[in-house]
Amino acid sequence: MASEHVQLRSGKRRQTEDRIVSAAAELLLEHGFKATTIRAIAKAAEVSVGRVMAVGDKDAILVRCFDRWIGQLQDGTYTSPPRRASLSERGSLSERGSSTTAGSVGVRAGAEASPRDSGPSRPSSAVQRHLLELFLPFLEFFAEHEDLSRDYAAAMMRVKGEPEVFNTLAADLQSRLSGSLVSIGINEDHARASAAALYDSYLGILFRWAATTMSLDDAVEAMLASIVFHTRVRGSR
Repeated sequence: MASEHVQLRSGKRRQTEDRIVSAAAELLLEHGFKATTIRAIAKAAEVSVGRVMAVGDKDAILVRCFDRWIGQLQDGTYTSPPRRASLSERGSLSERGSSTTAGSVGVRAGAEASPRDSGPSRPSSAVQRHLLELFLPFLEFFAEHEDLSRDYAAAMMRVKGEPEVFNTLAADLQSRLSGSLVSIGINEDHARASAAALYDSYLGILFRWAATTMSLDDAVEAMLASIVFHTRVRGSR
């Protein structure tokens, strides 16, 4: 009976934490990091301020939210919430969205695009296109929420412990990357090493993006350069 009681309490605690992170995620996407307060999160989640602080401070909660978003992007369940933009924002958002979409489509077209097309470099093989497709959702998410992503990069330096992006999320994506590399004849040891290096390149690009004026096209170019390197220089079986 005692064990069942402990499990029940643990389950309720996880449900409450999930509700807090869900409320925080909505507020952060809508209002940004600086304008989102612990009190606002508590009100949205219908819990006390102390209960929110038991989950973590704003930095920790932001990292938890990104862990969730990245996990959803990896498993294909992420749905972008509707954003209430002001009239003054809508024009700039539309212009930025059209240029970002054009850049992404150009990359995704891959070998089908003409060599004379301007814009980012194209992957030269199906595997390179596939690998780039694995990273594009994250790069596009960071581009869509650039200010919040910069706050996330800063928060990562301040929080204690290891976010899921360094643990289970990393292992899952690296496994997919490794499998793709093995499929083109790269031996398993080299594939695992290259998958880890690609993942580290991706994280490095995100941190560099957060600290500079890097654009989405620049980030895609940098990621593609790393992919091309790791799909060309490794020895086959």
